[in-house]
Amino acid sequence: MFSRIYVEDIAATLLASIRRPNPGAIYNVCDDDPAPPQDVLSYAAALLGLPDPPEVDYETAEMSPMARSFYADSKKVRNDRIKTELGVKLAYPTYRDCLVALLAAERPHADTAQDM
Repeated sequence: MFSRIYVEDIAATLLASIRRPNPGAIYNVCDDDPAPPQDVLSYAAALLGLPDPPEVDYETAEMSPMARSFYADSKKVRNDRIKTELGVKLAYPTYRDCLVALLAAERPHADTAQDM
């Protein structure tokens, strides 16, 4: 399980924290919908009209020690404080919102599955 965030939302959060300084405050900068990587990949594949990519077993997957360490842990956090204390409104509150927007930007005239 992982939390994600789009770069524009990171920048908006940084700007909000500069405008409303609170020395020593710590904020989780993430989207509203933590999800396992396979859910994100499956949704992206569906948007592209492709089958789900095959899952690779963690124990047999080829990856660097750093990547293995990253995927070994759950990184689910909440972003309530960036919203309540900094007034942040995420442009892309979920990975689904972001993937739809990215696809629309890549394919301006393509139909995307807005209601998936």
